[in-house]
Amino acid sequence: MRENTGFSLIELLVVLVMIAILATMAVPAIVSPMARDQVRESLELVGQLKSGVKLYQQTMDVMPADNKEAGIPLPDKLIGNYVKSVELENGAFHIAFGNKAVSLLEGKVLSVRAVSVQGSPESPVAWVCGYSRVPNGMVADAPDRTTVPAKFLPVECREIPTGSSD
Repeated sequence: MRENTGFSLIELLVVLVMIAILATMAVPAIVSPMARDQVRESLELVGQLKSGVKLYQQTMDVMPADNKEAGIPLPDKLIGNYVKSVELENGAFHIAFGNKAVSLLEGKVLSVRAVSVQGSPESPVAWVCGYSRVPNGMVADAPDRTTVPAKFLPVECREIPTGSSD
């Protein structure tokens, strides 16, 4: 009688299948944080452009209509690792994801909108992004075109439910 000295092919295949199943379950846990990091990094790209929009609004008492009017590069020239373009529309930056963005963000848009006190150009300009609502007493001149799922957005870009604080 021969003594068993190793694993059979069936046993090895079973182990490989189990490893594949565990790896498949782990992928979403890895991709979601990557998507959030990519969104945050893309917001930094727009952060560099906000001062020009604020200055234009304070000088002209109206938000710039587009990239050219704001004196920033055209949408297809504003790109990054995860950003395909950044279009300015009436004081709102619309970030289109592409390039090396994870597939969950591919083709999605995140809006970062300037909000201001209407008729008061000396009042500071604030910014809201994604699904965050416009503060009372302020207006946004551009619509929100965000299509990125809320779970991938930073907390400040999500709608925060207002509850009773009695």
